[in-house]
Amino acid sequence: MLYTIDWQQITDALDLTQGEIRSYGVRFYQNTDGRFNHIINMWQTAGYDKTGTVEWINFYPGKHFDNTVVEKFAQFTNTTCARAWISCIRPGKMAPYHQDIDDKEEEYLKQGELVRFSVNACNAEHGQLFMVADKVLYNQPVGTVYKWPHYLAWHAGGNCSFKPKFLFNYLGIKK
Repeated sequence: MLYTIDWQQITDALDLTQGEIRSYGVRFYQNTDGRFNHIINMWQTAGYDKTGTVEWINFYPGKHFDNTVVEKFAQFTNTTCARAWISCIRPGKMAPYHQDIDDKEEEYLKQGELVRFSVNACNAEHGQLFMVADKVLYNQPVGTVYKWPHYLAWHAGGNCSFKPKFLFNYLGIKK
């Protein structure tokens, strides 16, 4: 099944000042009860500092972009959406290796097997990269879909280009 989503149009319409900034030293999720602390400790041990280099911005369907994007992608993947968002890493910023923490993971698992996808949601620029497990995705055309080996895979992203890097993130429940 082919899907038709104009990712560039969607990301061009996003206002970077309206997204939700996630940065090192700031509590990433409100109800994690310290579950992100082990990753923060790993970043501290590795020498990451709190100067603002570690940062990404999240945009959510229904708030920052139209939910039809999620509906089309759910149909394309034959899944039910558990969670979806667009992340942005601005030039000079990065998201070091980490696992996502989701307060509703147990609730999602009760509904079925989870599967994760990411889509390069902007035109490829030299210097933008995304890593999942042992794969490095670089210079991927806009719209490229990547199915993760496991929904909890360790991943990272970086941007040493001159333009923001956008990634559509999708956690689905297999039908």
